[in-house]
Amino acid sequence: MARMTSATAGPAYQVRARNLAPDSDNKIHDDEVARRFGFSGALVPGVEVFAYAVHPFARAYGAAFFDGGGLAIRFRRPVYDGELVGVVADPLSGGDAWALRVIGPDGEVRATGSARGPAAGGPPQVDIDRFRRFAVPAEPPPATPESLAAGTVLGTVVETAEPGACTDYLTGINETSTLYTDDGIVHPGLLLRMVNAALFRNVALGPWIHTESDCAFLGTAPVGATLSARAVVTGLSSRNHNDYVHYDALVLADDAPVLLARHTAIYRLGAGS
Repeated sequence: MARMTSATAGPAYQVRARNLAPDSDNKIHDDEVARRFGFSGALVPGVEVFAYAVHPFARAYGAAFFDGGGLAIRFRRPVYDGELVGVVADPLSGGDAWALRVIGPDGEVRATGSARGPAAGGPPQVDIDRFRRFAVPAEPPPATPESLAAGTVLGTVVETAEPGACTDYLTGINETSTLYTDDGIVHPGLLLRMVNAALFRNVALGPWIHTESDCAFLGTAPVGATLSARAVVTGLSSRNHNDYVHYDALVLADDAPVLLARHTAIYRLGAGS
């Protein structure tokens, strides 16, 4: 791996955050609605914060990072539009692994997590049979403990990784690496967007928040591929008046697995969130 800076030397990567979803159906990305829930303004989507965190590792490992590497992230505090955020990477002992933090311009930790380089044996094996194809409902039911019960198979979301949309995403996240354009690779942030879509296209949600993802990269997704996301709910929980859904998702590109994610979101926000 190329040498990466540690916390004592400053961030491995800095980027100007952008809210790419101001017109989203998820109104937590709208200033007025977000303020009603106690935030300073609209939240930058967690998927984009994940995309920022990926950058130093993709820069160091190259495309190999997406063929057996991984990244886990937990969003602890909001990131707001226009903030200059830094990704700090510190080596962990006992292997090719890194602790990561996303730091705001005020020095506050906005997200924490870890990354691991590509394993010598290649990507982990995945039980594809666990992730069954299922139809997305024409009229999604409200998100409730019943519609999101553990074991529920969510409808399979299918999209094409259109070249123009892939390029627009790289511009939107202020991506400076040429890896994605040179190699024709779909940015993993777009793959994680598919994981989010597996939730909001299957149940009707009010304002909701993506809180955590643990992702294993299983291979690269080529630009132009047909992407599909299959998911199964693993459980529900509640904390601080918020209701959480936990689910596992598998993203495929032209039927080849490229991303396995353990995903968590607040599907119902409580008062004072």
